[in-house]
Amino acid sequence: MHDLSDWNRLDAASFRVSMKRSVRRFAWIGVAAGAIIGTSGWLAAFIPLVAIAMTLLCAGAWNLCRPSITGLIVDGVAMILTGAFNCLAWLWLADARATAVGRWIFAGVVQIVWGVRRVALYATARSTPNDPQAIARLEAVVGELSKRDAKEDATVVEFRTGGLRKQRNRIGLYAEGAVALVDTAARLEKRGDITIEPRGTIWHGRSVKVAIQLSDLELAGEMTAEHLERFERWKLGMAQSRSIAA
Repeated sequence: MHDLSDWNRLDAASFRVSMKRSVRRFAWIGVAAGAIIGTSGWLAAFIPLVAIAMTLLCAGAWNLCRPSITGLIVDGVAMILTGAFNCLAWLWLADARATAVGRWIFAGVVQIVWGVRRVALYATARSTPNDPQAIARLEAVVGELSKRDAKEDATVVEFRTGGLRKQRNRIGLYAEGAVALVDTAARLEKRGDITIEPRGTIWHGRSVKVAIQLSDLELAGEMTAEHLERFERWKLGMAQSRSIAA
């Protein structure tokens, strides 16, 4: 791939790649949660809880072995089942207080809604262009970008978002545009559609608060002064950039 038409193909593939990254991430969460819940259920001799744990473990293991957009249905259905169990938990907890039952039902409803949203995302992902070559190429780019040394590589910038538990995000700076890895999403942005600007005068050591604009997404976070300068030089075309085709 050597021109902007190839960049557009990668851009079209970005939603499917993002969904596969999301499936893989939630698969790890499902396996971990299933192991904890299963152990608790086994120690308490509470078989329904063990059954739910097995559901999470099986869904997580399947999506780790076969990550694809179909995994959205797998983890969505698994979450709907666990939510339904929480809503019906009062059947096995006859001695529980009303407030405890209410918490179980509330948690169950939240899980069901989340599961339905995951299943709905599958319909959206399925309607996007399925270009195996572009998907494979973008996955390779994302994998390579994730492994780069942000301290030494002048074509990578990082920023953190969130409250107490900061989420590390990174952006690859290419001649054709930028590849932003934000949470589980892989976004391709043209040079004119992405901006990072300092906000306020509060500096924490060498970090500065910034506002990040990624076409239709606005984020607030922090990044080092070095990485902000690195981004600004790329934005102005003053820095040498690698091609995404390289």
